[in-house]
Amino acid sequence: MASRSAKRYRRDHEGGSYRNLIPLAEDDYLDVHAREGRLLQYGAKVGTAAPIERIAQNTDVNWKEAISWAPLDDSELALDPDDARYNAAVDQPVMEEPQPTVKSTKKKRKKHPKSKVSKRPHVVWKERYRNVYLQELCRLSGRGDFRSSTCPDCASRKSTVIGAAEYRAHPFHHIKKWNGLYFVKVSLKSLGLRIQLNHAGLFCENPLPCHASMQVIHTNGIHEVSIDYCGCHRALPQHIQLLRRRLYPASQLIAKTCATFDLLNLLEKLSLTTKASMYDFYRGLEKLTDNTGLQKQKSRYRALFRIVLQWRHLKLLKWAGRVYDPAGVDGTAPGELALRCPSCPHPGINLPSDWETAPAGMRFLYMMFVCMDANFRLKNQLVSSYSQDPGLGIGWAYMVPRTPYETYVLSRSNDEDVSSCVGFQALAQANTRFSKGLRYTGVAGAFCGRSEMVLPLAIGNLQKGERYANMDYVFGSAVQGSSLLLILVSYDIACQWFINLFKRMFEHWPEDLRVPAKTKLVPAIPKLHEPMHGAANHQMFSLNYLPGVGESDLEVPERVWSSHNNLGNSTKSQGPGSRHDVIDFHIAFWNWLKYINLGKTLSRKYRAAVAERNIQVEGHRGLTAGLTKGVVDKWEAMCVAWEHDAFPKHKNPYETDGVAMTEAQAKKELASEEEQRLAAGGISLHTTSAAAFIAMGLDIEEAQRRLQRLAKQTTDKATARQAGGLTEQRNQLTTRIRAWEVLLPIYLPGIVQHQADLHATPRSLKDAEHPEDQELWLPSRLPADVRRRICVEGLPRIEEKLRTAQCHDALNAIRHVLKIKSRLVKFKNKNVRGQREGTRSRAVIDRVHDRARAVAAKYRAARAAKLQLSGPGDWEKELQVLEDGDIRSYQDPNRLLQSAGRKGTLEDGQIDTSTSAPMETEDFTLFPDERSRRDGTGESRRTLSWIWLMKTTTPNANDTNENASTVSQGRDDRARNTSTSSNDKHDDHDDHDDESDDILRSEWAKSRARAARTKEEVLLLREEMRRVLDFLEWKAKWWLQRAEVLTGDKAQVEALQAYAHAQASRQRLLAESFRVVWEKPLHDEEAHVAHSTTPTAHDIPLAGETTREDKDKNANEDEQEASDEEEDEDDLERCAESSDDGMGDDEEEDEEEEDEEEEDNDDEDRRATEHEDDMDLGP
Repeated sequence: MASRSAKRYRRDHEGGSYRNLIPLAEDDYLDVHAREGRLLQYGAKVGTAAPIERIAQNTDVNWKEAISWAPLDDSELALDPDDARYNAAVDQPVMEEPQPTVKSTKKKRKKHPKSKVSKRPHVVWKERYRNVYLQELCRLSGRGDFRSSTCPDCASRKSTVIGAAEYRAHPFHHIKKWNGLYFVKVSLKSLGLRIQLNHAGLFCENPLPCHASMQVIHTNGIHEVSIDYCGCHRALPQHIQLLRRRLYPASQLIAKTCATFDLLNLLEKLSLTTKASMYDFYRGLEKLTDNTGLQKQKSRYRALFRIVLQWRHLKLLKWAGRVYDPAGVDGTAPGELALRCPSCPHPGINLPSDWETAPAGMRFLYMMFVCMDANFRLKNQLVSSYSQDPGLGIGWAYMVPRTPYETYVLSRSNDEDVSSCVGFQALAQANTRFSKGLRYTGVAGAFCGRSEMVLPLAIGNLQKGERYANMDYVFGSAVQGSSLLLILVSYDIACQWFINLFKRMFEHWPEDLRVPAKTKLVPAIPKLHEPMHGAANHQMFSLNYLPGVGESDLEVPERVWSSHNNLGNSTKSQGPGSRHDVIDFHIAFWNWLKYINLGKTLSRKYRAAVAERNIQVEGHRGLTAGLTKGVVDKWEAMCVAWEHDAFPKHKNPYETDGVAMTEAQAKKELASEEEQRLAAGGISLHTTSAAAFIAMGLDIEEAQRRLQRLAKQTTDKATARQAGGLTEQRNQLTTRIRAWEVLLPIYLPGIVQHQADLHATPRSLKDAEHPEDQELWLPSRLPADVRRRICVEGLPRIEEKLRTAQCHDALNAIRHVLKIKSRLVKFKNKNVRGQREGTRSRAVIDRVHDRARAVAAKYRAARAAKLQLSGPGDWEKELQVLEDGDIRSYQDPNRLLQSAGRKGTLEDGQIDTSTSAPMETEDFTLFPDERSRRDGTGESRRTLSWIWLMKTTTPNANDTNENASTVSQGRDDRARNTSTSSNDKHDDHDDHDDESDDILRSEWAKSRARAARTKEEVLLLREEMRRVLDFLEWKAKWWLQRAEVLTGDKAQVEALQAYAHAQASRQRLLAESFRVVWEKPLHDEEAHVAHSTTPTAHDIPLAGETTREDKDKNANEDEQEASDEEEDEDDLERCAESSDDGMGDDEEEDEEEEDEEEEDNDDEDRRATEHEDDMDLGP
């Protein structure tokens, strides 16, 4: 018997948890993903609809990628050591909560117990030190160790002499003088201190005094000072003298207000990090100067605001290296001050010279990801004008140039943006959004979908909502000048915006904004937004099925806007030019943060992507292994044909028929009834109909259940993003509940009085702490007598109909989930022995169980509400009470009696409270059966759960409870046929069942897509890491080139050279730090060294595929392994006939010896493999 292939070494990943993104029916909780999707790519002729093109998946083996550096890879990361944990998860009942993973046995460093100070610092401080601190704090109000004066700004607070001489180097310190009773403030100006400019020796032959009311704003307050300008032969312009003393004047003729550079640097960082307004900062400085208001001073707020705007503008110019250009600042090109994304593909900078010759299947590596969206928080009121406030650099950084942009938008002001999409109202709001008194209703932006950086010239103002004209110009401006072959465009209404894009482009767009003919545009909808659209014709925009997008969710705009929404509080009342400059500066800071954090960001993404790739590929391999090659080949061909076919497409391999449609049909029927009632002269109480009101309530109820599950899974150790996501969803749910409660008095007129009566009783209702726990006042929530009194006519009937539909939806979804579970069980039964390597990813089965529990909760809530509305009746025969034991596959029997443990293993007096573990030879079911010797196999006594004995098709409106409860005889017969034999051998009938199983085909196709997306994500991240390093090296050389040719005085040239060399050094230090982070092993203990070359798509085969190496390696093992499998099947049959369901002692000993021998072989193979990897290590 040939030995099994060696297992590659990996560390034990016990304790880790990974989430699988298997998109089950109605599965929209926890993870951001889309339901269905199709690949398309558009190219168009003028005036015609855009034909759809595809990204080819074939690769050219002769094409070589640009290899300068690549991170480590590990195909074992995130997988279990073996298939034991997966098998245990398959055997676990659906409704049983997953057990916590056993922590790793790795020896950890001993932690010393925390002291009381560490555990409860405030308690210790309060008990022991509070009085002491208070006494010392008050002691500082007296003289203490000082005689007559003190300086709080000095480190020692010591001021032995009350004079100006010793403070010439510290002109902005506060001096306090003892008046006999307490300290009083004394200004250095009153002590005779004068600040001499332009002289290092602080003496000038001809000093010129400054304005008498000169004030300097510093970090510790506002100071009255006396400044002497230089008037001798060395004299310079006064504003230059101030700048060289690190004082920024508010005016250039007669300066009355200056701000220190220290203050400007502090305000810059505080403003960027807090998004607070400059007015708030100035108010704080005033309070630092005088917190009583007794000293009346003239406000210098406007002067400081003017200084800060100029300071920020100069910083942008300095960071962009504009001082090195002989053309000066006026030669700044549009977008030149923007910080470009280093991970994006830039031809001539970070792409290989032959990148355009890459095979079609690998061109996604050089694709640009562009995300668009609008923001209505950054409004601007009708304050000032462009004539008075023109701005300092509009169009030089991120905001589009104003004149050509607004000229184009004005020329398209009569266009009507018509939408047939029911998912969003962005287009409808374009003409109805409140805009009175506003110059701009918001902004539109375009962003890099991978790094989340804002693209240059990609922010434009919205004059009146989110119109096509605005979004067209912003997109064209963001990608202008690009010579890439592929650009993916993500937009939440791409389904509508993209329809006539090329027609608008060639007929109306400015020439310089048109996308080159060679560039192909791929439209997509962000993952969170896509499920909210109408189902018709939206599958083609899903990121789950677009080849080349990796695991990008493209919800970048939401993240960017969330960090800048608070900026609207200050910019809404600013002048138009100042607002442009402020937005540019804050976006520059956002881009800089993303720029310097690319090392950590890409490292974190890469580690997660490798783990997710291994999980998905392993899961897909296990799913494919349970199918015949003919079925897999046919489904593979179906997926490929669907991906490459133009619209209308072939049969969609991702869709299933007749699953979870009853609730949608019920809503449609109620809407039709409402329309007929209004046509017959009925009265509408509100623009939101009664059916829509109830549907909103049910949707909120489902959102509450979903959020309860998410809150339960969000532990104290959750990341900031996870905790922030929970908070954000709670805020959204609160908003939805408040909007729904506005309609309560309309459709439940007596609800207010009823609530008041309940609050007056001893059992008063308490306000929920979180929105997911808040009770909704639906008709089913009320007693029958109260319901008839306070609800409008027909409202309970509407909820009853929707609740019935909810029950059918939930049962269909449960059956859908259980069929998937049955396929996993069937695969495991067929591969008990003889399998080289079991599936080691539990994420798939864990997600199946989670979905089953969620749908069961929905059914139980809907049935309880229906019972309140309908009362007991014949309908209960169909929609029965759902017990945990009812949630089992149509192939599973009722649970049999559990046997006691093996005799002789219990101590005297000990009671067996545990069940014996299922053996490998048993027939695995959803609930693992425990049999005694006389129970047999149980096949002849299998009974179906009631959930399989009802109609799966959607009931029509005129269906009664009686005909809805008809048993589906065909399904019953099929269930009995599948239960008549325990023979696991494959036959032609199974092939036909597999091929005709829509659910299995759909899940296999989705599994295939997930495996492909995760492999693409790894390749994209590896390519982005390489591009970042190349970009940083290019940027360093760019700065060094700036320092080569300089003119001016010696001091100026030296300063410019120093700044350029410092910037070049900073770029290379960033690159080196990134490289160190990325080269860290994926495992904490020992890393698997991978080849330095970046793998192509065919280097990591999909599950079910085999590489050339694997074929050669396994060619000699197939024949022997086939005979081994036949022997294993014979062993299965013998074990099934055996009266003892346990394994004998001799068998256990043989098994232990085999395991020990296999471990020894694994150690030798592992050492040999590691040695080979070291030899193959690239540069």
